[in-house]
Amino acid sequence: MKRKEIPFLAAGLAGTVLLNVLGAVPYGNNRVYMVQAAEQGAEQVSGEEIAASEPVQRSAPKPQMSYEEYPRIDGSLACVPLCEALAMEMTGCTIAKAEETMADFTNTNPCYLLLAEGGTDILLAYEPAESTKEELESYEPLDMQPVGKDALVFIVNEGNPVESLTQQQAYDIYTGKITNWSQVGGEDAQIKAFQRPETSGSQTMMRKLLIGDAQMAEAETEMIAVGMSDIIEALEQYDNSANALGYSVYYYASEMFRQPGLKFLQIDGVSPSNETIKSGEYPLINEFYCVTNQQSSPKALEIKEWLLSEEGQDFVEGCGYVPAI
Repeated sequence: MKRKEIPFLAAGLAGTVLLNVLGAVPYGNNRVYMVQAAEQGAEQVSGEEIAASEPVQRSAPKPQMSYEEYPRIDGSLACVPLCEALAMEMTGCTIAKAEETMADFTNTNPCYLLLAEGGTDILLAYEPAESTKEELESYEPLDMQPVGKDALVFIVNEGNPVESLTQQQAYDIYTGKITNWSQVGGEDAQIKAFQRPETSGSQTMMRKLLIGDAQMAEAETEMIAVGMSDIIEALEQYDNSANALGYSVYYYASEMFRQPGLKFLQIDGVSPSNETIKSGEYPLINEFYCVTNQQSSPKALEIKEWLLSEEGQDFVEGCGYVPAI
């Protein structure tokens, strides 16, 4: 296995992504999503409808382009390493030049609106919040193709003796029914459950995969972490105690901002990992997408088609993500 280290520094981050050049991974999940919809069949439609096709294996040539031809790209914070690696793969540019393509990078919800308004060409992004989907209804439809999978994970201090929660227990904690660690096999200590804002990508996953429309327990202002890094730092620093609990997306928490002294909880007895996410054994999984629209540049559409191919899915996996297959 050939390994290549690619540092990423965009969006104020610093770290290393290991790119593994692996064998081809067959892609078998060709689905087209239109924002705000109900499944309608294989024909692409607009408004509040979704178009979906039967899974097929796709094949597309690797795009060739100069740095100047590379499309404007935006997306979710957890996709920053993938976006930088993609710029290098498509244009042969250096990491420094790849970082320049991220100069105007926003985040999950703003990027969708920016694409809809013609401010960018292509997204690598997690699912937007319901409020963002409602705003997008007034724009032309977006073509959302799943290119990878990630998971909602729960994080505690290593000093916490609890190793696993059921989905019901996690739900009950965040809706206020369970308030003490002793109720889930831990010490007699109040659970300090950190939350994310409603417009964050992590919160969108939390609601879709676990909480739904239920009212979450009211949290004090200092218990609501604005940024993805904030919630992990808060867990690490909170009174140096083991009674804090938080959540994030797996790739970000494990590869981009992993902190000493913290651990992932098992959910329903399954630890989160690339293997358990890929197999579906870990229960709280959601896809992330390559997104374009009718205004997207031809090069952006070429990149999307390649990311959905065998070679493109291999590239996604080689960047440390779980492919969409």
